[in-house]
Amino acid sequence: MSAKLRRPSLLGGLLWTGLGVLFLLYNFSIGPNVWRMAARYWPILLILLGLGKVIDYFRQKEGVSIRFGEVMGIMFLVLIGTAVTKVSNTNFGRVISELPIEIGGSSVHPGRWIGTSYSYSEEASYPVPSGTALQIENSYGQVALSPGSDGEVRVRLRKVVYQNEESRAKMIAGEIKLEAGPESITEPQGAVKPEAEPTAKAKPEAEPAAKGKPGSVFVIRTNRDSLSSKDYRYNTEMEVFVPAKAKITVRNSFGELRAVNLDGNLDLSTSHNSLEVHDCTGSVTAANKYAETRLVNITGSTTVDARGRVYLETIKGDVNVRSEFAPIEIRDVDGKVTASNTDNSITVEKASKAVVIDAPGCQVTARNLGDTLKIGTGHKRVQVVDVASNVFLETRYSNISLKEIKGSVDISSNTDRINLDNIRGSLKIRADGSGIQANTIGGPIEIFTTRRDVAVNNFNSGCNITNEYGEVTLSTETLGKNGLSVKNRNGDIQLYVPGNAAFQIEAVARNGRVDSDIPGLEPVQSPGDVGTLKGRLKSGGPRIVLDTEYSNIHLRTRGSEEGEKPVEEEKPVRPTHPSV
Repeated sequence: MSAKLRRPSLLGGLLWTGLGVLFLLYNFSIGPNVWRMAARYWPILLILLGLGKVIDYFRQKEGVSIRFGEVMGIMFLVLIGTAVTKVSNTNFGRVISELPIEIGGSSVHPGRWIGTSYSYSEEASYPVPSGTALQIENSYGQVALSPGSDGEVRVRLRKVVYQNEESRAKMIAGEIKLEAGPESITEPQGAVKPEAEPTAKAKPEAEPAAKGKPGSVFVIRTNRDSLSSKDYRYNTEMEVFVPAKAKITVRNSFGELRAVNLDGNLDLSTSHNSLEVHDCTGSVTAANKYAETRLVNITGSTTVDARGRVYLETIKGDVNVRSEFAPIEIRDVDGKVTASNTDNSITVEKASKAVVIDAPGCQVTARNLGDTLKIGTGHKRVQVVDVASNVFLETRYSNISLKEIKGSVDISSNTDRINLDNIRGSLKIRADGSGIQANTIGGPIEIFTTRRDVAVNNFNSGCNITNEYGEVTLSTETLGKNGLSVKNRNGDIQLYVPGNAAFQIEAVARNGRVDSDIPGLEPVQSPGDVGTLKGRLKSGGPRIVLDTEYSNIHLRTRGSEEGEKPVEEEKPVRPTHPSV
């Protein structure tokens, strides 16, 4: 037995105690988000471990050994910490990191300070020539746009200063000022900017200072950049009254952005807070990150680039929306719609012109569309109802439902489950491993799939189906003039025809059998275990060709589907199903 027991590290005990306290506080919603902190600060654990070894060296005076368990623990910590950091640097990680922080039951958004605050307000107006483009810049605060007087911009600035002492807050508020004046649109960022003196009312003598050169833009901002070196905590909120028909650009961050009842083109961007535009005429370009974007009753083309929920309603003009990891909802658009999303959902309802949806990993819903629809998606549900023209789908690993399509349907599919109901035009499906159920198809049918069953009910035009390792079941009230062809392998073919139908048929089941319950059509079993049926019913009509291998063919009268099934002969042994 060792003469002197090794004393444990004091630093290690303090470390685990501290981590336990942090997690406990977080569970009671009164502490910081420990997981978010770990993504950035986990290397501190390695530093503390090293300091612990240094302290142990000076305490024990006999050298310090590193045990095998400690080495494995360090390696595990490095691997996990690196993985967490990589995730935090991805788009998904950045979205998570920008979510509101819960402290003491309160939600604190990035860019909003906490603590004692004092508010101060000021108002200024600037004369601007008719037709002058406006640019408004702000950070850490709301910007609201409303229609004002022509030839003038009026600004209400609210300064929220976070300080414990009111006198100190008032002094800081006095240093926060508005800056305004014309700038060349080609002028590099950071150039010296002429300023127009704010006035309570527009004065004639101030007009020369406000006039910009052709191609210039009138800029309104605060002097936040010049105060950046000072340790001030404050938010600035702007309420701006602008000429209704002015072209307006707003660059905001960490603050809400709203615009209502304007008639000029809008170019708006913010982050971490909502962006809303209501009742405006003119094109709208909106960019937002980590918060909701909502546009309602817009007359003009609309473009949205977001990383947050997007909601658009009553848009008279073309719509182009791109978002990530958050739902997109688009309703009542008189124009074209293009929507792109990743790993969430897209809903489009009531659009008058063509709709294009690119949505990998998204759930897609489309209803009441007046023109063509094109969808590319995978791994989620796709539901399409009431489309006035053609539908094109490119999907994989999805559950697809299409109803009330007045045009044709063209599907490229991989391992999907496809359900179709009331397709007035043609149906074309090229699939691998997709199961298909189709009801009431008005135009020609062409289906190619594998390893899944195909069922088609009520078709009245030509039908051409190819399958393997799955059954094909067809049932119709009216045989179309263009005939029917089914080729299968390692799967049965079942055909239900009207009792009064007239047609000519040729059915071959190699290594299988053909059976029929229709009088006048008697199958023949040929040598070599080949079932055949060839004949004409009544005066003949459309040509039916059925061909399968290692399976059977069943010819039935329509209406017997729900009756007692006839006793089937033993099915032939089929080759082993290939691995998928």
